[in-house]
Amino acid sequence: MRNTTLLIILLITSLSFSQTLTGKKALKKFKYSKNSEITVYYNDSITYKKNNKPTGVFLNSKFISTNLSLITINQEQIESLNIEKTTFKIEGKEYYGKILIKMKAGYKSNFISLNTLSAKHLNLNKNPIIFKIDDKIISEDYDSYLIDETFVLRIIVNKLKTSEKNTEINLVTVITKTKVNIEKSNKKKIIIRGNEILLSEN
Repeated sequence: MRNTTLLIILLITSLSFSQTLTGKKALKKFKYSKNSEITVYYNDSITYKKNNKPTGVFLNSKFISTNLSLITINQEQIESLNIEKTTFKIEGKEYYGKILIKMKAGYKSNFISLNTLSAKHLNLNKNPIIFKIDDKIISEDYDSYLIDETFVLRIIVNKLKTSEKNTEINLVTVITKTKVNIEKSNKKKIIIRGNEILLSEN
């Protein structure tokens, strides 16, 4: 499964670098050490997406979406994964690159948007929402960004304060059913509350 994860990352990176931003200089490479000074990197993925064509994701030859979370596809069920660097159109919209995923026989999925997932499983207030899938913060349209609901293990909701006075947000973390996540979720955790030390089941 680890090899499949690395392959997905490499394929997406390959597509991303094929679409260059004109007038932009390459990022300076750093070699970090314990004596390194603080470096700051602004990951402006929103602007990048606006300036580049979307990539189409095909599952078993069927076009799914440009906003499909590959993290939430069970990688152990992937039979093959390929990429086509080509421009194409669907319903008048132009795309660059195809990610072609073939799943093993018997694979079943249920693709829903993040907002649909929230409405189905959560009871939240009207505060703004930020979604995370495992360790990745999602900076997409939550109405159109799709995940495979069948590969969701847990949903954790944290209410966080912001730099704005009296303003809070809901941080919704979606945990997928990877082997590592299942093992972590089954481990007992130590929680300290005042003078009490508790063991939590998850």
